[in-house]
Amino acid sequence: MLALVAIALSATSLRATEFYATRYQSLPVLDWVESRPPLAESANLPAAQDLARGLSRAMPLLTIRDDARPRLPAFSPPAILQRTMGGVRDASRIVLGSPGAFPPDQVPIQVRLDVIVFNRTLRASAWSGLMAREMDILDPESRQSQTVVAGPDEPDGVWLIAPRAGGGIATVAGHRGPVGYMLQVALLRSGTADAAELADLTARAETIAREAAATWSDAIARQLSA
Repeated sequence: MLALVAIALSATSLRATEFYATRYQSLPVLDWVESRPPLAESANLPAAQDLARGLSRAMPLLTIRDDARPRLPAFSPPAILQRTMGGVRDASRIVLGSPGAFPPDQVPIQVRLDVIVFNRTLRASAWSGLMAREMDILDPESRQSQTVVAGPDEPDGVWLIAPRAGGGIATVAGHRGPVGYMLQVALLRSGTADAAELADLTARAETIAREAAATWSDAIARQLSA
């Protein structure tokens, strides 16, 4: 009996290790193998920085406030989850905002896009699942409480900062093939405590985030199918 239990536990441990290595962190040699044909699924995609700059075409009325730059994706403090991701080809972040000279905390509209290009879709899907778990708890950078509003049949997750926490912030995250992304829209909050105004501000942020994410991700999907 003990032998059977030991075998079952060993099989479970092996399966868990396999699951973790294929979806999350892995040895550098495995990442190298995944980045070569025939396993690589992102070899023909542009650099993550170029994909991130595509947000400017999706939102032409905004200007670049922080141009796309390389980024190392990881779940680390202040995030609840603590995990790095293997199989990343490259990643980048870009920030757009309302045109004009504004102090950093007074920009009427600010949009941040993180783009992570993985070698394989499996990795992007795993990242998307982790991000959903994290976002269901707290925003991983601001630590603000939020609620998920996307339905179960939607391809991406959508989260809103609770109006009682200030509102005006909406996030869309998901993946298209091997490309993971997280787009966040933040609207300037006036400091009002009026619940109706905060709810309206949050609704506008959600509309902008959904439309921008749809336009940008559709362009990515077209590149993947080309």
